[in-house]
Amino acid sequence: MKAVVVGCGISGATAAFLLKSRGYDVEVFETRKHIAGNCYDEVVHGVTVHKYGAHVFHTNREEIWNFVNKFAEFNNFCPNVWANTREGLIPIPYNDLTRDIIGDKTQEEIIDLIFREYSEKMWGESWENLPAEITSRIAKIKDGTDRCYHNDPYHGVPIGGFVKMFENMLEGVKVHLGCTRTDWQIVRNRDLLVFTGSIDSYFRYCYGRLDYRSLIFEWHKGEKQKVFQINECNKDKTWLRSIDHSFFYGNENLKHGIIHKEYSCTYDQVFGSNEPFYPVNFGENPAMYKKYKKLADNTENVIFTGRLATYKYVDLDTAVSQTMVNLKDI
Repeated sequence: MKAVVVGCGISGATAAFLLKSRGYDVEVFETRKHIAGNCYDEVVHGVTVHKYGAHVFHTNREEIWNFVNKFAEFNNFCPNVWANTREGLIPIPYNDLTRDIIGDKTQEEIIDLIFREYSEKMWGESWENLPAEITSRIAKIKDGTDRCYHNDPYHGVPIGGFVKMFENMLEGVKVHLGCTRTDWQIVRNRDLLVFTGSIDSYFRYCYGRLDYRSLIFEWHKGEKQKVFQINECNKDKTWLRSIDHSFFYGNENLKHGIIHKEYSCTYDQVFGSNEPFYPVNFGENPAMYKKYKKLADNTENVIFTGRLATYKYVDLDTAVSQTMVNLKDI
């Protein structure tokens, strides 16, 4: 049987591996000139950098952790994140150390200090208009002094990099890079299509274009940051966060860091000059997505999976588990 997978990010690579292991002849089509999607990494000045922003695999599900560990060994890295606020630099989520620095704060005070203006920069929308799936996604308070940003027990970046991990996932799979958005259609005798691109593009925008947020990355080599990530929580700083990639693998002997600043922006729907990173799942978009979802549910032998195809802001582990569930009966 023949399967075509559109997209070579974490969802597409997971689908390709699962289908190949079940006896499918699999071909993957990717518009970028590299595998690994937004997880793509490369070495710059001796530092492994994540080209599309920092990606750390973390999960509380042992079965997902065991799955990704088939393809890579992980180094237990967990991000240490601080916030630059009007009361100075503080660790987040709010914890015992934060309390020592700025004192006791109510939930509403924490939101105002750390999350409100940051989220408004991120989404281009007022805090009050953002849906709960965004405003409640990140824990506001964390008990104890654990400096790890996430609460999940399993976390890290793959030793050897994400690209090597994806190469292992795609072993024995034919991968086409630098494709047009329609090259996959040349495979006429396919039995199954797994589509990880934007769902509105699959249906040729028949109900209109869904909105996404994108990012602009500003890179420089310079003095190491004191911590891995610093969020800019006030609107007077136009960037969202700065991240020092030298923290991923230690690099203790390096005297420099490779640092990027991230600026949030709208996705260029017409020319596609930037990347659609985050579905804007509020405003008119949820109703439009429901129309596309209905079309998808009635499309035979096509599985839609991943952040863009399901129009959901999902982490890497959820993208893997979502794809596993979507393919469980295949």
